[in-house]
Amino acid sequence: MKASLTNQDKKVLNYEKRMGYVFSGLVIIAGGFFTLFYFLLIKTEPNYLLVGLIDLGIILSAYFICSRVNRKLNRDLKAGEKEILKRAVEKKTEVKSHEAGSGKLYIPVLASLSPKLWGPKMNEANRYFIVVSDNKYEVDRGLYDDLKKGDDFYIHFARHSETILDFSKEG
Repeated sequence: MKASLTNQDKKVLNYEKRMGYVFSGLVIIAGGFFTLFYFLLIKTEPNYLLVGLIDLGIILSAYFICSRVNRKLNRDLKAGEKEILKRAVEKKTEVKSHEAGSGKLYIPVLASLSPKLWGPKMNEANRYFIVVSDNKYEVDRGLYDDLKKGDDFYIHFARHSETILDFSKEG
């Protein structure tokens, strides 16, 4: 089933475009370092035309890298449609995870001696997964609690980039 993209879906797709911007930014930074080192290391009269042409090539390559990496996402945004698949819940799992960097090494004996240094435990968070035909999808707690084994739910995804946009109980 097809539907048009909502504003939330467009935000998700635009957020996914960040990787193209990061790669093109790295290329531009490398070009900036090249220009800086050229002017610092050259002892004779610098060739401004050569540096300008190289910098122009770097900027153009950064633009093409960004457009190539974000090609499928841009195609989804231009089409303005998403696919909605109906699937049945095969299995539900709840996994406890710990927030990285939230605590220190917990040693009970040392924690009783110096609780501020050795006592803090890591923050726990629960992650909720729905398993459908050997695919594991992370969902929010509300949808996880609403669904039971065998219930139908809907997966909203962008057709060209195959980015999962949302999960819902009703289509």
